[in-house]
Amino acid sequence: MKHTFIKDLKPDWKGDEVYLLKLLAIRDKKNGGHYLFMKLGDSSGDLIAMMWDNFEEAVDTVKPGDFVKIRFRIQVYNNQLQMVVTKLRKATDDEVEDPKIFFPVSERPPEQMLEEVREIIETQLENSFLKELAGHVYNDPEVIELAKIAPAAKSLHHAYRGGYLEHLLTLLKLAIQVSPVYPYISKDLVLAGLLFHDLGKLWELSYQREFSYSTEGRLLGHIAIEYDYIAARIREIPDFPDNIRLHLLHIILSHHGELEFGSPKRPKTPEALMVNSLDNMDAKLNAMRQAIEADVQSDHPDWTPYLPMFGRVIYKNRP
Repeated sequence: MKHTFIKDLKPDWKGDEVYLLKLLAIRDKKNGGHYLFMKLGDSSGDLIAMMWDNFEEAVDTVKPGDFVKIRFRIQVYNNQLQMVVTKLRKATDDEVEDPKIFFPVSERPPEQMLEEVREIIETQLENSFLKELAGHVYNDPEVIELAKIAPAAKSLHHAYRGGYLEHLLTLLKLAIQVSPVYPYISKDLVLAGLLFHDLGKLWELSYQREFSYSTEGRLLGHIAIEYDYIAARIREIPDFPDNIRLHLLHIILSHHGELEFGSPKRPKTPEALMVNSLDNMDAKLNAMRQAIEADVQSDHPDWTPYLPMFGRVIYKNRP
């Protein structure tokens, strides 16, 4: 039976379908009692769902990350589509025909993107110490395995499998194009900083089913994780120049730009500022593209819903 994708659902649609359960919570009704609040999804997107009654038995048999079989109808609330679920249970293995249809993925094969990253390391990095360091990292079997499926973020940008590599590759290509315009900036340090700036997200995020934060991610965060990882790899390379080490670790610590955005330090070198600027630009452009291309109901067909990342709505009508 053909899967009904989230993006294809319309008002008043009724059906029985399997989706990935991403969020589950019991909430209070305004007039007393409780209801079940859920977020359900597949590779095309997510949708909020409510089960108003008779959920007590079902809620004990499912958890976020499960594939669930639901009976539902679609309604519009505050100009947004949402599901009203009347039946809920854990889906059987036979009902999950192809798990891949439940996870958003990059448009490009991860193996191809990883090979391009390695080619850039080999052909664009001139500093032998940085090239050796980057080669060690992107030939680490654990890094390879995780990078192929990791998103670049939980939800804000490149939040799909392969998003980590897609974001990284875009940034590397941008740096290669921009660096000649700023000859006083070390292209090698910028490229190395970009190669490592989100490395900690491979362990910060949990992405086998729903995207969430790992225990390590919640306690440490990706900046601390990657700082520790890269500092340890540097110590393994004999005679690694201390000045290069300081510059590179500063880029890692400052790449979010501001203290309120999670950076322990603000950019204090041209290379750190370039990494922060390119990272911020690509993340926001990807988030804006996703919002423009998403088929989501809003107050006006030419505008997206309000986007917290930007603090505004975005115009969807392309020139």
